[in-house]
Amino acid sequence: MLPVKPLFRILLAILAGLLVLVVAVVVIVFVLVKPEDYRDLVVENVQRQTGRELSIDGKLGLDLFPCCALEVERATLGNPAGFEGEPFIRLASARLALRLWPLLTKRELQVGTVSIDGLEARLQVAADGRDNWTFDTPAAQPAGDAAADEPGLADFSVAGLSISDSWVSYADERSGARYSVENLELTTGQIRGREPFDLSTSLLFTDLEDNSSATVSLRSRVVPGEAEGATVVRLENLDADLDGRGTAGLEGLKGKLTTPSLQFTPGEPTTLHAPTLKADLQLAGPDLPGGAATINAGLTELRYDVDAAAGTVVSFSADAGVAGVPLQLTGGGQFGSRNALQGTVRVPSVSPRDVLARLNEDIPDTADPQVLRALEARGDWFLRDSAAGVDQLELRLDDSRITGSLSRELLPEGSSRTPRTRFDLAIDQLDLDRYLAPDAASGGDGKASEPEPLPGETIRGLNLDGKARIGRLTFDGLKLADVAVTVEAAGGRLNLAPLTARLYGGELQGRIGLDASGAEPRLTLNQTLTGVALGPLLADFADVNNLAGTMTLNLEGTGSGKTGDALLKNLAGSLAVSLSDGLYRGMDVWHEIRKGWAVVQRQPAPARDGPEQTAINALELTGKLVGGQLITDRLLVEIPFLRVSGGATVDIFGKTLDSKLTALVYEEPVFGDDTSLAGLVNARIPLTVSGPVDSPKVRVDLNKMVRGAVKDELRDALQETLQKKGGRLLDRLGLGTPAAPETGTAPATDGAGVDGEPVAPAAAPNEQPDEKPEDRLKRALDRLLKPDAPD
Repeated sequence: MLPVKPLFRILLAILAGLLVLVVAVVVIVFVLVKPEDYRDLVVENVQRQTGRELSIDGKLGLDLFPCCALEVERATLGNPAGFEGEPFIRLASARLALRLWPLLTKRELQVGTVSIDGLEARLQVAADGRDNWTFDTPAAQPAGDAAADEPGLADFSVAGLSISDSWVSYADERSGARYSVENLELTTGQIRGREPFDLSTSLLFTDLEDNSSATVSLRSRVVPGEAEGATVVRLENLDADLDGRGTAGLEGLKGKLTTPSLQFTPGEPTTLHAPTLKADLQLAGPDLPGGAATINAGLTELRYDVDAAAGTVVSFSADAGVAGVPLQLTGGGQFGSRNALQGTVRVPSVSPRDVLARLNEDIPDTADPQVLRALEARGDWFLRDSAAGVDQLELRLDDSRITGSLSRELLPEGSSRTPRTRFDLAIDQLDLDRYLAPDAASGGDGKASEPEPLPGETIRGLNLDGKARIGRLTFDGLKLADVAVTVEAAGGRLNLAPLTARLYGGELQGRIGLDASGAEPRLTLNQTLTGVALGPLLADFADVNNLAGTMTLNLEGTGSGKTGDALLKNLAGSLAVSLSDGLYRGMDVWHEIRKGWAVVQRQPAPARDGPEQTAINALELTGKLVGGQLITDRLLVEIPFLRVSGGATVDIFGKTLDSKLTALVYEEPVFGDDTSLAGLVNARIPLTVSGPVDSPKVRVDLNKMVRGAVKDELRDALQETLQKKGGRLLDRLGLGTPAAPETGTAPATDGAGVDGEPVAPAAAPNEQPDEKPEDRLKRALDRLLKPDAPD
């Protein structure tokens, strides 16, 4: 847009300079009749009247037929003292016609059409505020001077003014502002006193600081007048066309301004007033979505103070179109050097996918192709000196409704700070998984993708202060409710604290921090889950359906890395988990123990008396996170009749675990079939649990169980029982009667040797003479469990 104050200064200065130059030359030359004979006298009188140097290098003439007309060619009017450089005004030619008879008989100065061609005017403002278009007033004549008694003109009129092929420049040393007006064309109708006259002008206005420019064509009827003792100029039926380049950072600005009346009041202050004004604009530029926009606006009671560069508008309404998205705005208030505008904005329903297509932008590949189909919004906007934003925002995106406020700080020109964005938003429901890219397992090529780098540069550019609340949120399969988070970001540090939510019957409380101010982003976590139903959580998050219970968890850690995977692998911290009323499906631990015990007792395997699952009365785990692994400091699990303790290592990324545990039978196990395992009370049973986290294998070390649980007398009773079963079974177990020596000597039946000394039984096949009894039992169990093994 054209700077209003400099434009009026230019126009007023042009008119003042032309008036002084033309009138002074015309009057003097007209009186002298033979202008060429009195060229020097003309120059001298202009010097005396204006304090400026006048030079006329071309023709200075007076035509008497058909009437009197003064012609000047190649005339120059200089600057006042203190202004160097090019002259104030230079013109190629000027012609002014006079009517002699009204001047002689009525003292009326009736001027014909004033034609000026090739005008060059240089307007300057010095550092001390002086300008070169203010003319010095001639010294006052002494009292009694005859000239003081000469009567003035009774009337003054000009048939018209025509300026063509002219150029004006403006330079202000105080502000550094520099403007130029080129291709100036101006014509008027008859100008007489305060009678209305027609005005038509066109020009090319350029801001020389950034080379932005605009061509302006204006047509109006000028009505001079007076109001409250001040001169008033009213432009009626104003019709102006604009065609700008680079204006307001735009590639193109075209449009039309129309108003029935625009009142201009020069003076202190200089003001503009338009009861109504209509603007139809077309904007073009690379920074606009789609490269173009349209604005059709209507304003009422527009007032502007040119000197203060401040204005007010009672109301306005505008329909804008950006990339095919309609915007409807209303508002009013104060603008200019101070801003206090406010109003409403509405975006009717549009399809974001269609908008992206019109912009030739990529449409996101979403898990749900039906999202990004509907968007509409409304709110109360505001523009102040320090901020702009929207209050009472109501936005609908597909099935989500967003309400609240959003604003952005406005910084002084030249500020290097990042403006702060503030928000307070509430979302009723949001399923983020619908908007994310489809799972690579279902839609990809099966190849591992490169880890995405963390957006460190984006985080460093954030300056946020806000709050968000989400009634229901689905993210990565997890279902959360009443999510609340406070967001702060500045200096490359992003903090989500506090972060709270309800999920799966429990609560989440915590803090998340991401510091991207260094070479590698650094993550800080502090999360606590309380009373969470573990079964539904694992089913939704990891598709694990074999573990249930009520969980409490505390996680603290820090890590750094340039990608998300690297950051999590470098995460170091602590983890504490407790589980109550738990259940593990897919493995009945006691059934496996009873099966092992039946083998030892040479009894049939017991039938399952319930589902294949194990109740977990309690679980407590504490450990450290190191290098992508969880290494436990303490692991305690209690199931019916049994407590398990030991250590475990979990590979978080490989989703595998490896543990060595010891089970203590703390009370006599009793089952539905009245099977009693009283012999295992206080026994310690070694267990190993390893493999994938979602389907680990549980193994019972029978050998160690027997060594730890079976007493010597039980072992003897077992051997006696086995002897009754027959020699073949004893032989198979390696526990039978020693074979007779090759000499045929029968073995001693009482187990005594010579002189009553006990005789060691002969080694069974494949048995070493010094083999320990427990080794024999182990081999026997191995042969029993693996019947195809060689004897």
